Amino acid sequence: MISQIMNNKSLISIIVPCYNVERYVEQCIRSIMGQSYKNIEIITVDDGSPDNSPQILDKLANEDSRIKVIHKQNAGVSAARNSGLDVATGDYVVFVDGDDYLAPDYVDYMLKLAYKDDSDFVMSQNCYTQENEPQISKDATKTMSPSEATALLISPRVIVGCWNKMFKRGFINKFTLSFSTTLFYGEGLTFITKASQLANCVTVGNRKVYYYRRNNEASATSKFNIQKYYNGEKALDNIHKELIVKDANVELMMALHKSMFCLGALSQAYAHNLQKDCKTDCKHWRAIIKKNIRILCLSNQVSLYRKVLLTLGYLFPGFISKMDMWRRAKIASKSVS
Repeated sequence: MISQIMNNKSLISIIVPCYNVERYVEQCIRSIMGQSYKNIEIITVDDGSPDNSPQILDKLANEDSRIKVIHKQNAGVSAARNSGLDVATGDYVVFVDGDDYLAPDYVDYMLKLAYKDDSDFVMSQNCYTQENEPQISKDATKTMSPSEATALLISPRVIVGCWNKMFKRGFINKFTLSFSTTLFYGEGLTFITKASQLANCVTVGNRKVYYYRRNNEASATSKFNIQKYYNGEKALDNIHKELIVKDANVELMMALHKSMFCLGALSQAYAHNLQKDCKTDCKHWRAIIKKNIRILCLSNQVSLYRKVLLTLGYLFPGFISKMDMWRRAKIASKSVS
């Protein structure tokens, strides 16, 4: 295994969708160019950015022959990732968001996980989200069954997204996996949960090798977009409806994720003083929390913190909304830069 990594035998395709990320994209791409593992192709997809992102990508491509730039009309992040998949030639595929960046050993680490049990899909449970955040002291790895991995991905224990992971390209092609272009929210969770259910196994590590920016968390300053929540709920309903693995823990985590999602929607409606305008939606979100709260509170798989949060959120959504906005502002202030 180690000799394969040292000899750079596997080609890794790293796909980076970019839209209006001129502030961050050069740091992102240079972190990929600087990987300790050298046998990579960097596929950047300019999704019709009106800012200077396209020019920055072209400049970097002139510096490094491993970089390919695809310029296309704006069609959303799912279409951009699919465009990258269409031209990828690597043995493995990695997705990186254009405003995030990688630790120098990201590819090396993911390959070690992949070679461990020849897994179709590997991931780390952790990533850097704050400045001066310490590394995990002990990296315990585990190879999970499809049902175990799917429950983990649906649970709140990991940040949702297709990044911080790596997939065999042959596996993606075998099952014609792609990102839904009808979803603009929840498309990442839809992709990874489908992949986890179809994979031979999923190897999970804990080392932090991905830097995830969360400085957009203070969303009280941004416009409330109810379509985002309609789209997210649709994605969760589709994931639930199309579950391949039938497992009690997966069902429990689906109930938890849906309830936490509805609590987030309820909190944002109150934060923007739209609880009256969105009265029907707020009633619907509270009804979902009420439906699930008993089974969640009785489960030892759900933390006390989440049990209390859901209970208070159902009873006092205005109070929880204020707490949530304080939390988001704090996260944003400490986000990796």
